[in-house]
Amino acid sequence: MAMRVDVGRRRSYTPQLRDTIRGSLFVVALVGFGACATTREPTAGPVSPALEREARQTAAPGPPLRALFDWRATERDARFSGRGAARIQGPHFARIDLFGPRGEGVLSAALVGDDLRIPPDVAPTEVPPVPLLWSVFGVFRPPAGARLVATRREDERTTLEYADAGAHWRFEFVAGRLRHAEWRAPDGNRHTVALEGTAEFGFPAKVVYRDWAAFTELTLTLDEIERVEPFPEETWTPGAP
Repeated sequence: MAMRVDVGRRRSYTPQLRDTIRGSLFVVALVGFGACATTREPTAGPVSPALEREARQTAAPGPPLRALFDWRATERDARFSGRGAARIQGPHFARIDLFGPRGEGVLSAALVGDDLRIPPDVAPTEVPPVPLLWSVFGVFRPPAGARLVATRREDERTTLEYADAGAHWRFEFVAGRLRHAEWRAPDGNRHTVALEGTAEFGFPAKVVYRDWAAFTELTLTLDEIERVEPFPEETWTPGAP
């Protein structure tokens, strides 16, 4: 039987576990991962605003959902795992919570459109950029202020690319579902989100977040998902008193 997580309850943090996992954008080092990393240079080409509009419509938040998942992170000398909860509600609300092996809170973050909301003790640099965090939920949200520089359609695959102040973004869709999101930071560091499978309500069955320069990886595997009543407003302000 799946473990139930009371996502409305605030749990005390275990500092050692919290700091280890939060110390590198949710995650910790993965041995040898970068050896097989490949990079793709930013491209420029024809731009179709219609493809962007289509992507926003088909990969957008829907009815209120609550999902429970297992998460796993590894490093050279240790492995970490726990349970997590995700809440999402159209048109532009989402929240993710990670819990440690004893149910202690590790990290919470909420999204309201392009606004990232985190508890006071969490630095914004400890959480992936807003468009990547949205992609964890299977939702496409273009990076605010970025310029659409290329669009491509090949059979069922659509690719959208954006540029902004030295940064580059790439989003890939298959049959209308977001399957890959990538952010190349101005310093060249590459961060990706890969989505696998499709569960009920179109939610991704498995999500893998990677920071290629830091050799880091976090895997989220969906356990159960259900449609629920709309969430109270305070849901979208983690850490509020």
